[in-house]
Amino acid sequence: MNLIEQMFKLQNELNNNTNGQMWVDGFTKENRQISWYRCIYMEAAEAIDSFNWKHWKNINVEPDWANIKVELVDIWHFIMSEAIRVGDQSYADQYEEIDAVGDLEPEILLQTLERILALSAQAKIGDNSVIRETIDLFFVALSHIGMDTAELYKRYVVKNQLNTFRQQNGYKDGSYIKIWSSVEDNVVAFNIMDDNPGITPSELYKQLETAYASLN
Repeated sequence: MNLIEQMFKLQNELNNNTNGQMWVDGFTKENRQISWYRCIYMEAAEAIDSFNWKHWKNINVEPDWANIKVELVDIWHFIMSEAIRVGDQSYADQYEEIDAVGDLEPEILLQTLERILALSAQAKIGDNSVIRETIDLFFVALSHIGMDTAELYKRYVVKNQLNTFRQQNGYKDGSYIKIWSSVEDNVVAFNIMDDNPGITPSELYKQLETAYASLN
């Protein structure tokens, strides 16, 4: 199983655990309608807001590259969800090995994110026709921030296991503690991955459990 296939497997498991298996029919287990495209364009907007696009502010400020990468991973969660819903997840396999552009390309990346936003904002719930173009644009964006599939996988696994952990520890009812000893849980999770580059998803989850238990 390649890295792309592993990410799709993990995303399917996360969606099943979070929303029940009826999510593929477009509804949560609470019978709320799901729009993955809305999720995509909202995350794309957050990524765009990490650029210094406001002409009335300091235009010399660097884009928030770290946050853009976080938002791209969030976008990928939702792209995979829509691809699974329409039964077209194998299309992304062609991007198992992509070449990241050597230098960051802010303008190309920004334009690509705007295209993702526009495309997903125009898509209707139940529209199966645009997911492949959205996937293509996503990997264009990825290459222009210097990320390859291996880095995407690493960042995705961290966020996937953290999201799973949150769901299992009171995220929906508000009892979950997001700040762990003055550090946000995202940072803790990425630090675990950085300290253990070969860690498996299940091992990462166990270390999150250990760190969270130490808060009590």
